[in-house]
Amino acid sequence: MQADLTWIQYIMRKLPNEMPLSSPEPLDIEWWGDASTSFGIGVAVGTFWGVWRWTTEMRVGPRQEYDIGWAEAVAVELGLHMAIYHGLIASRPTNRNAILVRSDNMGIATVINKGRSRSRKTNIVLKHIYELCTAQRIHLIAQHVPGRLNISDVLSRGDIATFLKAFPNISTQTSVPIPHHLALQLTL
Repeated sequence: MQADLTWIQYIMRKLPNEMPLSSPEPLDIEWWGDASTSFGIGVAVGTFWGVWRWTTEMRVGPRQEYDIGWAEAVAVELGLHMAIYHGLIASRPTNRNAILVRSDNMGIATVINKGRSRSRKTNIVLKHIYELCTAQRIHLIAQHVPGRLNISDVLSRGDIATFLKAFPNISTQTSVPIPHHLALQLTL
């Protein structure tokens, strides 16, 4: 409880005193994310794509330390790192504070829009997401899309060739480094 209150105080100090009025529609920067239990994470943002594989020791799934909800939250965090790193957030119009992110996982779409999860591990990832959002003066709006329409699905399974063939305009591999707090779970 004390740790939660300390974090809330920290984030309140970081929040700006004012923000420009935001357009009612979220800004679509073509952000798609997905996670698979067997391979890892795939994200496409703008013309950039990224793939991260679970380390050999890492297990994601039911009855594991990390579940698919946590993995999908990590996909959102990595997508946010990509959008910041490649200047897609900085180049947005100042009145566009809401950024659209797509996921085929209904649970993570709900968690992002609600701002919390029942999972302690997922909430830790959400804290990292909110710190980044606060620093950028944005907030995320998640949209659920059917799995068959999620362009990052094949990336999350490691099938880069199929992705590049289907989406030739998204051709630049990201060089975003793995965040330190995920270094034991992910590899490039």
